[in-house]
Amino acid sequence: MSISSHVENKTLHLQVIGALTVDIFKEFESAYVQKQLDHIIIDLLQCKHIDSGGLGMLLQMRDRMGQDASNITIKNMSQEIQKTFEVVRFKQLFNMA
Repeated sequence: MSISSHVENKTLHLQVIGALTVDIFKEFESAYVQKQLDHIIIDLLQCKHIDSGGLGMLLQMRDRMGQDASNITIKNMSQEIQKTFEVVRFKQLFNMA
């Protein structure tokens, strides 16, 4: 489990590798906290699992970005993660690509 990130034109590109769980909270948070960002793109292509802690981390990120669904895009989700997002209604809280 790890995070890969880089900033380009005030957009953070964040790739989650393995699983999005509370185990990587500090690494996840440090990728966006105290940075001047207009947008965050989260790539879940290599993410196989998200637990309740990971969902909470996404909500916390959304709060820090101003609770605007257009500020955060989540892309390349597996079918399992898409179903989880549907159940918890994340499609109404985040921009899904």
